[in-house]
Amino acid sequence: MTLKKKLVIRKPSEDEIETISRKLAMIYSKPKYNRVKARLMANEMLRLLKPNFSYRVLSELTGIPESVLCRYVRGSIIPSFEQALKILASLSLSVDINSLLHELVEREKSSIIDLSRVLKDPYIIRLLTILLMIELAGNKIDKIVATSFSVLPLATMLGLELNCPIVLVKRRPYPGFQYYSAIVVRTPRETESLYIDRDLLSRRDNVLVLADVVYTGKTLSAVLDMVIRSRAKISKIVVLLALGDAWKNRLLRRFDIQVMSYIEYPL
Repeated sequence: MTLKKKLVIRKPSEDEIETISRKLAMIYSKPKYNRVKARLMANEMLRLLKPNFSYRVLSELTGIPESVLCRYVRGSIIPSFEQALKILASLSLSVDINSLLHELVEREKSSIIDLSRVLKDPYIIRLLTILLMIELAGNKIDKIVATSFSVLPLATMLGLELNCPIVLVKRRPYPGFQYYSAIVVRTPRETESLYIDRDLLSRRDNVLVLADVVYTGKTLSAVLDMVIRSRAKISKIVVLLALGDAWKNRLLRRFDIQVMSYIEYPL
């Protein structure tokens, strides 16, 4: 299997690359295991992107000769730590995630957006994992709160990289457990109940909240309120796809939210 999607790219400036490289160096410089991890991650990112980009384009983006990139992609050698940071910084700044997710949604040709269908390709999930790892550099994260099952595969890969557990927001309670709960009013006749296990979050936790789609912002607002009630600290809130602007008045006054992709709504 290979990643075969048309990706939009741009050429980042040297200052942008240097800024991201410094952030990555702070995360991966120690211990030695992390340095090797960053070097292997650079190889993997090149392999993920190679089906879309020629060696000439990759060379232009990274400043590395095509012959050397070929050996990286084949796995014959791995880059030095400093070279790996430059590769990760250059490529993460070059790939337009907004266009990628937008295209994946359009491929579904449906007015109902289900990211569990959009994110069915494990290579897309792996690419997003690496890009998010770079984006999260410098943030202390102890646990990942996944707001739905559709982001659970991505949350799982992130959890493996960050070495932290995943807390799934549930839609039904189970006997014998205590929960933080919230009710989301959809319509005058329709409500949805949300639950987070009380014993999975505490005031010692620094939390990444990972959401799939935000439209009205009701669900994400309810999840964030439950996290606040647990006294955990919200380190980062990432939304993969925002539909329209209705959610902004409900959320942006209270929270700093990073949106990976935006689509006007209605479609």
